[in-house]
Amino acid sequence: MNYSLSRSIYDVSKTYAILIDTTKWATAHTKTFTRRMNVCKNFKFLRIARNCIRNYAGRLPAPRSTNNAFTLEPLRQRELIRVHGAEVVPFLQGLVTNDVSRLQEANGPSSMYALFLNRGGRLMYDTIIYRTNDPDTFLLECDRDASSDFRRHLRMYRVRKRIDIDTVDDEYVPWVIFNENGRGDIRTHKAMDLFIAPDPRVGSMGTRVLAPADLNSTKLSKDLWRNHDVVAINPTPDSNYKLLRYKQGIGEGIEELPPGKCFPLEANADYLNGVSFNKGCYVGQELTARVHHSGVIRKRYMPIRFTAPVSSNQTVKSVAGANLGRVFGHAHNHGVALLRIEPVLHGDQQLVLDGERCFVDRPHWWPKDMTAKRGLAAME
Repeated sequence: MNYSLSRSIYDVSKTYAILIDTTKWATAHTKTFTRRMNVCKNFKFLRIARNCIRNYAGRLPAPRSTNNAFTLEPLRQRELIRVHGAEVVPFLQGLVTNDVSRLQEANGPSSMYALFLNRGGRLMYDTIIYRTNDPDTFLLECDRDASSDFRRHLRMYRVRKRIDIDTVDDEYVPWVIFNENGRGDIRTHKAMDLFIAPDPRVGSMGTRVLAPADLNSTKLSKDLWRNHDVVAINPTPDSNYKLLRYKQGIGEGIEELPPGKCFPLEANADYLNGVSFNKGCYVGQELTARVHHSGVIRKRYMPIRFTAPVSSNQTVKSVAGANLGRVFGHAHNHGVALLRIEPVLHGDQQLVLDGERCFVDRPHWWPKDMTAKRGLAAME
């Protein structure tokens, strides 16, 4: 009996001690919490905290500039043709306006703009020639709608040369990367399966990328850029490759450069690094050289701006009714047209298209010091 009573008194004492310790802990933390709340009510503390937050926010990374935003677009209207053989250089050298042998030089370009002409010296097909790791193999970019005729044209001049000509449409797709602000320099990560080369015509036309056909834009962006200082965006109606060409005044493909309708210098081949006047003979070379040395070039492709939607009538006229040229492609109030140089650029005539005003700008990539001989010949 005495043992049970002693045990009960011990349990009650122990419980009372625990309650006292718990009360002390709660009281101490309540004072701490109250003290912290009092600090937060201190306006001096709040002002210091606000300044610290402001200073930290100033060290946050700034938004990416639009200068680093590049449009990445697949060129679905273009197709790649592979030309392979031990005699591929002399074969192409006799057909195109540019000097293909430069592609095999150690410090030569990685790509080259060139034109195929008919025997009368008129333009048939435009192309960009890419060199590969195999010196006997070149890739030729052409208009997809003209691919069959283009290959037939190549095979017609093959004669007995051992040259293989086939499409690689199921293997590689041409892409373009460009910046609307005029940046042409693009630092990319070197990938094993990608061929990267600047556009050989004008720097503002961006960079060409030949990528495997199974790559989409997301995967291609990761392969091109391993850092995050460049933003790749998809094409939009206001920012795309066709509109970029029209703003530059560069025609491309059989719709804008109809086969047999114009001469290479009228298509600005001399200003677009697309013709060599020092190489040997090629199909259509005689008339091209004669026009170049005489300086008589009355018409050229130029960028044109519209003030109203373009209808089926694509003839550019003066207010007096004189025909000055024709529009061959247009999008979003911009287009490319083959126009007479003197009345359009040096005259005071107002230009109209289907009764609506239109304007022509001298391309920025045209040489500023056009020779006096050529200028006088254009006025004749």
